[in-house]
Amino acid sequence: MFSALTLGHANAAPLPDLPRFRTRVQLLSGLSPTLIRRLDDSHRVTAFVPLDLELSTRLSGPLSLLGATVGVLAPFTYTPCPSETPLRPHALLALTGLRLDLINNRDGSWWSPWVALRIGLSAQQLTDARCQPQTALTPAFSPRIGADLWMGKAAATFALGYDYLPTGSALFAAVGLTLRVR
Repeated sequence: MFSALTLGHANAAPLPDLPRFRTRVQLLSGLSPTLIRRLDDSHRVTAFVPLDLELSTRLSGPLSLLGATVGVLAPFTYTPCPSETPLRPHALLALTGLRLDLINNRDGSWWSPWVALRIGLSAQQLTDARCQPQTALTPAFSPRIGADLWMGKAAATFALGYDYLPTGSALFAAVGLTLRVR
């Protein structure tokens, strides 16, 4: 009888790979140190405060399609032209991209590293060559690497990255929360 049970178990179909998520929402905030460019080509070291919201849906295996928006707050004033009033160079990025979750299954580790490539458009308040305030629309590039520490349906998320902005490129270091929607 023991051999019949063992034989029956060996012929059983393998269990399907259950992903940790099919759809997820991620919210990150942190600090983005950057070198701000002025019209006279000088630079100033400062830091932005980003708020990154991302929605992702699993396409196949570890690959997901994502949509994201990043609000970049400037807690400082910026005076590109000496004769003009200072402004705060807040920015907004609208992004789409692909994310690779290296461990996206429920049988895997609670630690799940990932890589995301995101591109889109950014809008940032700045001044033109005649020192007139304007909102500049430019291409946006915003890659991320990170790790999720899953605790059931939610994860603590840590990320590093880069945001291309018209006034200066910003490094990105953030922590946040990821929620499994489905």
